[in-house]
Amino acid sequence: MPGGQGNSGRSLEQALQEEIAGEVRFDKVSRAIYSTDASVYQIIPVGVVIPRSGDDVVRTVRICREHGVSITARGGGTSQAGQAIGEGIQLDYSKYLNRILGIDVDNRTVRVEPGIVLDELNAALAPHGLHLPLDISTSNCATIGGMINNNAAGTRSIIYGVTIDYVVELTVVLADGSVVVLEPLTDDILESKCGQGNLEGEAYRTVGRLARIHRDEIMRRYPKLQRRVGGYNLDVFANRGSGEPFNLCKMVVGSEGTLAQVLEAKLRIVEPPQSCAVVCVQFRELLEAMAATPRILKHRPSAVELVDGLILGMTRGKPKYEPLRSFIKGDPKAVLIVEFIGEKADALSDRVEQLVADLQDHGFGHYYYRALEKRDQARIWNLRKAGLGLCMAQRGDAKSISFVEDTVVDPENLHDYIRDFVRILEEHDTEAGFYAHASVGLLHIRPVVNMKRVDGVRTFAAIAGKVADLVLKYGGALSGEHGDGLVRAPFQEKMFGPTLYGAFREVKRAFDPHGLFNPGKIVDAPEFTRNLRFGPEYQTPETKTAFDFGDFGGLTRAAEQCGGLGACRKTLSGTMCPSYLATRDEKDTTRGRANALRLAMTGKLGLAGLSDPALCPVFDLCLECKACKTECPTGVDMARIKSEFLHQYGSRHGRSLRTHLLAHTRAVSEWGCRFAPVSNWWSQSLPARWMHDRFLGIDRRRRMPRFSTQPFVRWWARHRHHYEPRAGTHADVVLFADTFTNFYEPAVAKAALKVAKRFGFTVSLAENVCCGRPLISKGFLDHARRQATALVGSLDLIARQGIPVVFLEPGCLSAVKDDYLSLLTGEDRERGLRVAEVSCPFETWALKQIESGRGVRRSEKGRSNSDGASVGAEKERQAILIHNHCHQKALFGTDHTQGLFEHIFECDVVTLESSCCGMAGSFGYEKEHYAVSRSVGEQRLFSPIRNARKETTVVASGFSCRHQIAHFTDRLPVAPAVLLDSILGP
Repeated sequence: MPGGQGNSGRSLEQALQEEIAGEVRFDKVSRAIYSTDASVYQIIPVGVVIPRSGDDVVRTVRICREHGVSITARGGGTSQAGQAIGEGIQLDYSKYLNRILGIDVDNRTVRVEPGIVLDELNAALAPHGLHLPLDISTSNCATIGGMINNNAAGTRSIIYGVTIDYVVELTVVLADGSVVVLEPLTDDILESKCGQGNLEGEAYRTVGRLARIHRDEIMRRYPKLQRRVGGYNLDVFANRGSGEPFNLCKMVVGSEGTLAQVLEAKLRIVEPPQSCAVVCVQFRELLEAMAATPRILKHRPSAVELVDGLILGMTRGKPKYEPLRSFIKGDPKAVLIVEFIGEKADALSDRVEQLVADLQDHGFGHYYYRALEKRDQARIWNLRKAGLGLCMAQRGDAKSISFVEDTVVDPENLHDYIRDFVRILEEHDTEAGFYAHASVGLLHIRPVVNMKRVDGVRTFAAIAGKVADLVLKYGGALSGEHGDGLVRAPFQEKMFGPTLYGAFREVKRAFDPHGLFNPGKIVDAPEFTRNLRFGPEYQTPETKTAFDFGDFGGLTRAAEQCGGLGACRKTLSGTMCPSYLATRDEKDTTRGRANALRLAMTGKLGLAGLSDPALCPVFDLCLECKACKTECPTGVDMARIKSEFLHQYGSRHGRSLRTHLLAHTRAVSEWGCRFAPVSNWWSQSLPARWMHDRFLGIDRRRRMPRFSTQPFVRWWARHRHHYEPRAGTHADVVLFADTFTNFYEPAVAKAALKVAKRFGFTVSLAENVCCGRPLISKGFLDHARRQATALVGSLDLIARQGIPVVFLEPGCLSAVKDDYLSLLTGEDRERGLRVAEVSCPFETWALKQIESGRGVRRSEKGRSNSDGASVGAEKERQAILIHNHCHQKALFGTDHTQGLFEHIFECDVVTLESSCCGMAGSFGYEKEHYAVSRSVGEQRLFSPIRNARKETTVVASGFSCRHQIAHFTDRLPVAPAVLLDSILGP
């Protein structure tokens, strides 16, 4: 039985805990988190091992072999066929075994550990003018080890090939625990290897023998295609030319971790292209695009990518994707994105025109969009990369799923194959989104199926069987890059015949005689419909919640929305997930949290629902940045889910004094201002900081923000006549003075008033009602609803009049524009919708006014005074670094902040590619979160600020962001309103 006693008398868990330097986890939540990948399957493992070194891997192999427990290797967990899950030990390489061990620029090779992510590797190679050109769609989270095990490929495989073409050498652990190097061997060394009486020798002998005796069958049954990853790579050895080195690592590539555990890889790397040109060809019908593909290929493009009308339609009107749609005209049924690469841009432009002329002559396409600039091309490719997530983003139980999504046929057969595929979909009354690497005939087609229904599972099985037959009819392959896993392994014998299937089983036994490594993948697979994540027996429980999760169909379905793609593991761009950036731990991803919650809600592993204390560590480091709401391809809203969890948990188990104080920041701030400056002296003193640390868990290293001796609302009462309209008229704009601006930084609101006055506007102040952001963040949702009701009630008349309400704090604005819409019901929600419509960030409002002709115009820049000197010349040289608040990035966009200052005068404006600052409201003040808070900011924020010139102005829109940056960089950021006021002058 898994986890039983070994020969030493120790249990599996005990043996691993004693011998592994890395992390060993057998708790319920960890097992839940690692039970899925991006496939339709779920297998709960017996435990998880996160090795710190190659020695840890070797020890894990030895211990698991002793206990008779299998091992499944895992990198990014992005596998769509189920190859990254198993019932034994999950061996997660990504957290620690992710180093670059050496770059050999002269010989164009790099040596890496298997856990390194492709984009991170290429970022390190870029300064050397080199890259690994396997541009897969999950490049921001997929690991090299996973790519090796899957023989991954990407958009430009027509010219760059696939992973096997770049693997030079592998250091692996075999099933007997031995560490061997697989590298190119001459015939005499190969003979010596085959003579060994160990497991390595058996592997060499078996592969050589099978490739030799089955050569004719291999030549007959293996598809004659550039892209194929089904079965084992016996064809590589059957086709080996005379004198060509024998390299057994070519068998490990694409073996899905069933033959060996990879410790190190030596890879070939190349120079990136100097120039690119793209043309997007629009078609009125999908089949027309397929028919055009062979003609396009005659022009030798580097990529031909299909995006169909269904997927394009999913991008329409969405803030994340609408800016990427500039190359789309009308409502095409299909678009082919065609790329050319080379050394000279002019030559590429000529090739584009030659292609367009050829297509027009033959009646293909009706609109041709040329993209010759990198920025334009990036938008196009970003929309194409979104295809997978968009396919899986449907709300409800019926979803586009991966099971026939990776078939390959010769491009000459694409038209007929797609025609027949569509007929199969029509027979089963379903639809699918189509996108594809049309250049190599590889199609990603995900039918929409409800796997929670008996008839849905029947449809799933029926379509899979018919597509397998269709692929055979056209001489294709079931998988071009996603692999066999659990979803295609049951079809191996049908696809390759009994002789080669028997040979595959022999390969498996030769490398792994006891079935230690990832059993059930490639050969001897379980039944196709076993181990489903959802199935007819699956029940989606209904739970009463404070937030409305009706847009997902309830809280459980909100967790089920996670498709497992792993985009929350990206580290080089975007905001999601800030805590994962710091910890590199799967539990700190949106995917990990959603998995744990889903299994808890459905009662798996003995987890007791939403308020189970075992879920606390899972949600603890969620910073509620809201990035997942827009950056997650399937739109998981973990910030809302965490608030609901805190509400439910707190209601049942109670809340600490610190939680109460932080949730009621408004009341604490009001009292602090009443007693300022004495309250400031006390809060900054060492005794107070010690007491906060000891009794409240507020880290003593933090200096609390200083209370204003005169809150803004009190100042406004004496100065309002300078800004308000005359009696009987309404103001042009309403300013919302949030808690942080009012009680801590009233200068920000004063600056906003001065800017509005310079624009010629009259201003009113919104009623002094807190938005409830701290209450929402800490899970006091009943109290937050009362606050929300009061606020939208106070602003409803203003909203009805269409007067803009300007917010200075992005977190407060996000409460109004986002949280309220799920918190309020009935008439209150209708008021909330009206208020949300007129509410906007200060930066957006200010830029709109300047662009409409108010304030400083571009024509004013650089004007000369009487001495001929340029007025504002010093300002024109000003450098500005911008860090945008997380909620701003997620919900409102960040272009307005940069555009605001670029529009005013010539200066160097740089928006940092930062994630969250790490403060996240009160999160960074809490003692147990201090280290993580700092680590989050260190990822992509603090260094560029520290390295900036002293005269550079740092702009941060969030109150918490400004304090975090000041604490760890000794730079004092300013709010956008303050900087704009200083630029515009009196």
